[in-house]
Amino acid sequence: MKAFPEKKVLITGAASGIGRSTAQAMGKMGCRLFLTDIDGDGLKKTVDVISDAGGKVCLARAFDVGDYQAMAAFAREVHEGYGSLDILVNVAGIALFSQVEDMRHSDWEKVIKVNLWGVIHGIECFVPEMIRAGRGGHIVSVSSTAGLIGLPWHAVYAGTKHALVGISEVLRYDLRKHNIDVSVICPGAVNTGLVQSVEIHANREVTEQTRALFLKIAITPEKVADIIIKSIRFRKFLVITSFDIKLFYFVKKYCFPLYHLIMLAMTRFMDKSLKR
Repeated sequence: MKAFPEKKVLITGAASGIGRSTAQAMGKMGCRLFLTDIDGDGLKKTVDVISDAGGKVCLARAFDVGDYQAMAAFAREVHEGYGSLDILVNVAGIALFSQVEDMRHSDWEKVIKVNLWGVIHGIECFVPEMIRAGRGGHIVSVSSTAGLIGLPWHAVYAGTKHALVGISEVLRYDLRKHNIDVSVICPGAVNTGLVQSVEIHANREVTEQTRALFLKIAITPEKVADIIIKSIRFRKFLVITSFDIKLFYFVKKYCFPLYHLIMLAMTRFMDKSLKR
C-alpha cells in the first residue's frame, strides 16, 4: 500500500504518545482519520492539532477499547457513515511491572483487557468488513520488546505483547488471500505518557531512578510513527524500532546460552534493586 491520501485509517490510543504522533503524521499525508482513546480530553487535543494543520478527522470517540460493545458501536458508526477501513492501527496499551506474588487478579484483568482484548476487538469489529469490501488493506499492532523477550517482572505485560506477535503472524498468512497486509511493531524504550503512567510494584526511590534512566535512552513517539508508516508503505511484518533490541533479539535466536545468562543476571539485579 504505497499511496496514503484519502485512505481511511483507524488509530486507537490516539490521545497521546505513539497514537497521537501516528495520527498527526497520517493526517498530514491526507488520510481520513478515525480516532479513539479512553482519555477524552487528550483525544480532543489530538483532533484539534490535526484539524488546525489541515488534516481530516472523520470521527473521534472516547471509550475503552477493552469494552467490546463500545468498539462494536463505534464500528457500526464508521461503517454506516464511511464504509470499510483501509488501515487499522492498534496502539492503545497499558503497562505493569510486578512480581507475580505482588499482583492481584484485577492487575491481570486490567492489562489483558486493554492490551489483548482491545486489539482483538479492533480486529473482529473492522477486519471482516475490510475483507468483504475486497479492496485489501493493512493491519498494524503495536507490541513491544516484551513481545519478543521475556523481560523480568513483566509476566502479564509480556504475555499480552507476545500474544500480539502470535496473532499478527497468523493473520499475516490468513489475510494474504484478501490482499490485507499485517505489521507488528516492537518498540524498545519510547518517551510517551506510559513512562509516567506505568504501574510498578517496587521500591519507589529506585523506581524513579529507573524511570529517569529509561527516558535517557528512549526514542521519540514521532520516530515510531515514522516507522509505522514505513512498515505499511513497504509491507514489513516484524519491525523492531531500536538497534539494541535488534541485537538482544539476535542473541536470543542465535546464541541462547548467552541470552540465558544475561536474563539470569538481569532478573537477579531487578530482584535486588526493586524489591520492596
